Parts: sequence; structure tokens; C-alpha cells
Amino acid sequence: MEPSLALQSHLEQLWQSQKPFVVFGLPESEEVQLYFQEDHTLHTTKTLNESGFVLAPFDSEAPTYFISDTFQKKFFYPKQQKQSRSEITFPEATTEKVSFIQLVEKALDGIKNKAYKKVVVSRKIKYQSSKSPVAVFMDLLGDYNEAMVYLWRHPQGGCWLGASPEKFLKKTEERVQTEALAGTQVFQINTIPVWKHKEIEEQELVVEQIRQDLSPFFTTEETIEHPPRNVRAGNLVHRSSLFELPKFQKPLHLLAEALHPTPAVGGIPKAEAIEFIKAEEGYNRSLYTGYFGPISKNNAHLFVNLRCASYELGVFNLYVGAGVTSGSHPEKEWEETQQKAQTIAKVL
Repeated sequence: MEPSLALQSHLEQLWQSQKPFVVFGLPESEEVQLYFQEDHTLHTTKTLNESGFVLAPFDSEAPTYFISDTFQKKFFYPKQQKQSRSEITFPEATTEKVSFIQLVEKALDGIKNKAYKKVVVSRKIKYQSSKSPVAVFMDLLGDYNEAMVYLWRHPQGGCWLGASPEKFLKKTEERVQTEALAGTQVFQINTIPVWKHKEIEEQELVVEQIRQDLSPFFTTEETIEHPPRNVRAGNLVHRSSLFELPKFQKPLHLLAEALHPTPAVGGIPKAEAIEFIKAEEGYNRSLYTGYFGPISKNNAHLFVNLRCASYELGVFNLYVGAGVTSGSHPEKEWEETQQKAQTIAKVL
């Protein structure tokens, strides 16, 4: 395993050579893994049974990108939780705020008309910065010990990076895990979060949908559902329930297809919520709210692509969303997206 000082140098060399690569650090891990290609082929996968790193889009009909672990390096990088960075003040552009609030109001109308119980709406924030994605990744890696931090770059597929708090699927030879994460508060040191009805309801809806998505594969007796706990994600804290399941005997992509997109990023019922998102959000989410992570024949460690950004020519596009339920207030949902943007913005 190479020392941390060599990590940034390797990444900068790969960036200059325009070779495809992905680099990532799993939560609470001091090991950073780098997979890279010697050619520029844009690989995709449908089966999730190869060995490498996958990056799947929100739209399940779009291709899932893949970088093999044939060429790889590992680095020792001690991660520590930092709290010293100042928040970035985003100008509240009137048109952007009005558009987002109108989007939340449309979602609330659908909920009142019983078209769905929950829908997650999102927006994209453009942020110019002189920092390179490699430098931003290094700062994310140092700041977010509890998150899955990654940087993915391919000349044909673009550049994405992020620090996600949300587990999608973890598979080992013995068991499978998934997570129902929803509800958001600003993290405060030495303070236990008190969840309001809206946040509890939002998370319980996610739990119920995941139960339904798992039911074709696992019986109630096989499913261990842990009570809700608080999960810190940088400057925020969320409410989460962990599901533990026995060994999955079928191809993993079948379970991934059943769960994706989770109600934490899409809505309930799924089909109606996704239809609303595609018709009303006004932009293509692309890889935002998809899933990503390392896979192999017997193991997978996949996360939902949240607290992320895409990059092109000095501009970072930050992606943020909020879950709308019957108890939502449009202004508060706007404020929640502003807070979620801080994860990436703080290191820009």
C-alpha cells in the first residue's frame, strides 16, 4: 500500500493523461483505492457480476458505467472528521428559488390529489471554481470520514465526485444490507436530534417501500429491520433504518433493479413519482441519485449518489434535493437544499 503523499500525484498524472479512472475511500476506512484504464473505452455493465467499480444513473433505462479493477493501486490515507471549514453563502437567485418553490407546490398538489405519497424534487447549482476536481476530492476525503468519497473521470463519460452518506446495497458471502435513510437536520455538536412529524413520516414511508421491494426475494422472518438511528453526514444528520438480510442466491442486479431508485431519491409509488420528476424538474439528473461503488463476484458495496457534483471546464454542478410529503413547507424544502449543497461547496 502506497503512502498518502503519492495519492494526489498519481491522480494528477492520470488527469493530465486523460486516462479513465475512479478513486474512492469507503466510510471509516483509511484505505483509498484507485482503479484505472490504459485505454479510453467506455465500458458498461448490466449484470453487476464483474470486478471493478460501477456508476449507475437515476434513469434505469440508461447505461451503467463500469471501470475494471484490472489496473489498481491502494493508498494509506488516514481520514479525520474536520469541522473548521466555513459555510459558503449561496446567493438566493430569485428565479431559481421561485422555480423550486413552484416545483414543491406542484408536488404537494399531486400528494393532495393522492397521485403519490412522497416525491423527491431536486435542482442543480452551478458553481465556478479554480480548484481542480482532484484537489476537491482530496479535501472531501479529509473532511468526510463517515461518507463514501469518490472521484470518477472518463473522457467520454465526464467527471463526477461526491461524499455520499447513504448505503444502497452491501453484499458479502454471508448477507445483504440496505438502508432506509430520509429526514434531514443540521448537525449540532453535543445535541441529540429531535425529529418532527414530517421527518418521521418521510422516513417511515421509505421504510415501508423498501419492505415491499424486498418482499419478492426475502420472507418477513428472514428480514432483520433495525429501529431508526441517527446518521451524521458532514454538516447534516439523517434518520436511518438498516435492513439485514440473508445471503442473496440470485444475480445481484435483480435486487438492485427492484430497489432502484429508492423512495429516498424518487418517491412513492415509484412509477408515478418518477413520471413527475422527469416531467417537472426541468433537467436530466444523469448520474445524480443513481448508485455507485466497488463490486466483485461475491461482494458489493454500493451507495446512492448523493452530495455529489459533476465537473466541466471550471464549473461544478452541485445536485441537491428534498423529499416532499403532505407535511412539507416549500420554503423549508428550499432551505434544506441550500444546506445539502454545503457538503461539496465547503471545499470549493
